[in-house]
Amino acid sequence: MCETGSFVTGVHDTGRGRSVRTPQVVEDIPQGVGDRPDISTREVSRAVNVPHSIVWRVLRDEGLHPYHVQKVQALIPADYAQRVGFERWFLQQLAAQPDFSAHVHIHG
Repeated sequence: MCETGSFVTGVHDTGRGRSVRTPQVVEDIPQGVGDRPDISTREVSRAVNVPHSIVWRVLRDEGLHPYHVQKVQALIPADYAQRVGFERWFLQQLAAQPDFSAHVHIHG
């Protein structure tokens, strides 16, 4: 107030520098992921020297979705009968309605 005569300041300084999302950075991020599909977004962030949030934003904008493969279940011998039963049911549905498989939606 003493300097400007007002409580309102013209610049809001959050103390954080603005990251520059250059065309080179936008090119380097997906390329790095393509070269090493097992790399984490944090590793990409360190390699390209940009904030982690920029890596996520660029990957999202490029239509890429980082994930880690995680095994959560395994087939066991007891599953065989259920699998065969499902296959028979599915074949019956196809016999009754040839385009049945076009109406199947898989949710992951």
